[in-house]
Amino acid sequence: MRQLDVHPLSSDGADPRAQVGIEVIRRLAAQRDLERFFELAAAEAARVLHADGAAMIELDGPAHLRYRFFQGLPEDYRRLAAGYRFEIGQGTAGLALRCGEPVFTADYPNSEHAMPEFVRCGLAANLTVPVGPSDDRRGVIALAWFDRSPEPAPDAAQLAVVAMVADLLYWALHRQHLELSLQQQARHDALTGLPNRRYLLGHLETMLRQQSPGAPLAVAWLDLDGFKPVNDLHGHEQGDAVLGMFAERLRGAVRETDFVARLGGDEFAVVFAEVHGEHELHALLDRLSAGLNRPYRLRGGMAVECPASIGAAWAGGASSDAESLLRDADRAMYLAKGRYRPEQSAWRVFSQPPAEFGAPAEAELPGDLELHYQPVFDVERGQVVRLESLARLRRDGQLLAPAQFLAQLDSRQHRRLLDGVLDASLHQLAQWELQGLAGLGVSVNVEPRSLGEPDLARRVAASLQRHGLHPSRLTLEILERGELLSRDAALRQLTLLRAMGVRLAIDDLGTGHSSLLRLRGLPIDEIKLDQAFVREIARNLQDIAFVRSVHELAHGLHVQLVAEGAENAQVIEILRALGIRQVQGWGIARAVPAAKLPQLLARLRHWRPAAAGPALALAYTRHLNLDSHILGLLQNAPSHLRFFRPGESMHAELDSALREVPAARELVREQRVLLADMARHHELDLRLPMRRYRQLGERARELLALAARM
Repeated sequence: MRQLDVHPLSSDGADPRAQVGIEVIRRLAAQRDLERFFELAAAEAARVLHADGAAMIELDGPAHLRYRFFQGLPEDYRRLAAGYRFEIGQGTAGLALRCGEPVFTADYPNSEHAMPEFVRCGLAANLTVPVGPSDDRRGVIALAWFDRSPEPAPDAAQLAVVAMVADLLYWALHRQHLELSLQQQARHDALTGLPNRRYLLGHLETMLRQQSPGAPLAVAWLDLDGFKPVNDLHGHEQGDAVLGMFAERLRGAVRETDFVARLGGDEFAVVFAEVHGEHELHALLDRLSAGLNRPYRLRGGMAVECPASIGAAWAGGASSDAESLLRDADRAMYLAKGRYRPEQSAWRVFSQPPAEFGAPAEAELPGDLELHYQPVFDVERGQVVRLESLARLRRDGQLLAPAQFLAQLDSRQHRRLLDGVLDASLHQLAQWELQGLAGLGVSVNVEPRSLGEPDLARRVAASLQRHGLHPSRLTLEILERGELLSRDAALRQLTLLRAMGVRLAIDDLGTGHSSLLRLRGLPIDEIKLDQAFVREIARNLQDIAFVRSVHELAHGLHVQLVAEGAENAQVIEILRALGIRQVQGWGIARAVPAAKLPQLLARLRHWRPAAAGPALALAYTRHLNLDSHILGLLQNAPSHLRFFRPGESMHAELDSALREVPAARELVREQRVLLADMARHHELDLRLPMRRYRQLGERARELLALAARM
C-alpha cells in the first residue's frame, strides 16, 4: 500500500475482528440496486476502519474521474462532490489508479495531492483503493475521516476488508454492465446501433396511445433500391458499410422528436411524432429523400447508387395498432418502388390523415379564458411563496376546469393557450407589483410536448421582457408524462430556460411513468408531489413512508418539494412533521380570481396551524421519523446511541396516541427496552438486535395503519 505522510504500515498485528460479516455478504449478494449495494458495502468498510464515510469515484472517460455514490459523508462535502469531475492526474484517487494499489493519506490538508475544495470541507485523512483488476479499472472506493486522522493507521486486516469491498463493488458494476449490454443487444441492431423491430413495435404502441388528436403521428418504411448488387459484387463487408452510412444519414435527416429503427436487411422505419397535416408530412418525406439518395463511396473510392424508396402511413385511420400501421407503410413503399419515371417522387403515402384532422381547426380558443390563482404556502414561515396560475374556461355560463376542455384542443390551440396564460399571468404579476403586492412569483403549467417546440424558451424570454420581470419570478410546472422529458429537444429547452433564470418544477410527480431516479438528469428546481399521495394520507398511513422518501429524494437532489393536496389541518400537520414546509391545497386556500387575491393574502398573513384532531396518523409519522433516525445511528455510528435521548414529551405523546392501539403500544415499549440495551452494549455486534428493532417498528406501524382505516 502507498502511504503518504505516515510511516509504512506493518502487515503484522492484524485485528481479527476486522472482517466482513457473513450476513453482510449475503445481503450484498442479494442486492440488485447498485446504489443500495454501495451503501451497504461502504457502511461495512467504514465500520471496520472507523471511518466517517465513503464514496465511489469512477472513471469517466480515459482521462477523468467523477463522484458517483456516497455513504455517511457530511452534507457540504456531498454537495461539492455531487457530479464533481476532475482530471485523473489530480488527487489521491488518481494516484491510487496510477500506482495500482491503495493510497493512505494521514494528513490530507498538507499532502501534495490534496484538493483545496475538499480541504475546506474538513477532509482530514483518506484511504483510496482501486476498484477492478489492472486491465479493467472502474475507479476507486475512498474512505474518509473528517476533523481527525485514524489512530493507528489501517492495518493489513482492515485493508483486506476494504479490498474485499472493492472486489465486490467491481463485480456488482461488472454485472450491471453485462445486464445493460444484454438489454442493449435485445433492443438494438448490432450493425447500426439503431433500435430493432421489437423495440420499434413497443415504442410505436406507446406513441399510438399517447398521440395528440390534433396532430397524429405517421410512420415511414424505407428500403434501399439496388442494395443486393452491392453485396453480390463488392462483398458483405462493403454492404454493411453502406448500411452504416445509410443509418447515419437517416439519423441526420429526421427531427429530434422522431424515432428511427432498423427492421432488418436493408429495411428501416421512422416514426414521425406529431405531424401537422399532409403538407408537413410531405415536407418530411421530401427531406428524407434528399438526404438519403446521394451516392455511397466504398472503400477504394468506388461510388454506388442505392436510392431509398419510402412508404408512409397515417396513424388514427384504419391502422389502429403498430403492426397494421407498419404493413400499410410497407404497401406504400412498394408503390414508391413501382414509380415509372425518375422524376416521380421516391415516396408514397398509403392513407390520408384521420378525418378529424383533415379540416384544420381554428386556432382561437372556444369561450372566454379566465385565470384563477392558488397560493403555494410555507407553513413554517406562514408566508405565500408564489401563486399558481390556473386556467378556467367560461362556456354557456359554466366555469370549466382544464380536465374538462384540454383534451378537446389541438396542438395549435395548446400553443395559444400556453402563450395566453403565460402572458396574462406575467401581466397580472406586474399589476400586483404596482399595487404594492411586491415579492410575489407566479407559476404556469406546461404540457411536456410544448418542450418539443424549438422556440419555447424564446417565447418565454420575450414575455418576461415585455412585462419587465426578472426570470426568477416565473416557475414553469412541467407535467410528468411518459418519456417525453428525456428527449434531447425537451432537455435543450429545459436547459435554455434554466440558464435564463426561470425556475423549473416537475408537476404531479408519481402520476406519470418515469423513474424517480431519472429526475437526477433534469435541470429542475422543484418537485410537486401529486395530491393523490397526500389528500388521504391521514387514512392511508402507508403513503406517509412514500411521501417521506420523496422528501428525502428532493433533499438529495437539492431541490424544493411542494406537497399538493393539503386539504385539512391534519394533513398539514403530518406534512410539517415530515419536514415538508411548502404545501398547496384547500386547507390553506382555494384558487381565486385575481380581483380577490389581495383579501386572500391579507387573511394568510394571519395564518396559524389549526388543531390537527385525531393523533393516530401524527403518531405514525413521528414514530417513523424516530425509527429512521435511530436505525441510521445503529448503522453508521452505534457509539452515539449513548448520547441519544428522545425527549420525554415525545414518549408521552406517542404513549397517549398509542392508547387506541394497545398492541402497537406494547411493540414500541419493546423497542425502547431493546434500544436501551443496544446503547449499553454498542461495542458488540448489533446486527441481530437491529433487525429485531426494525421488525418491531414495522409491525407497530402496520397495526397503526390498520387502525386508521377502521
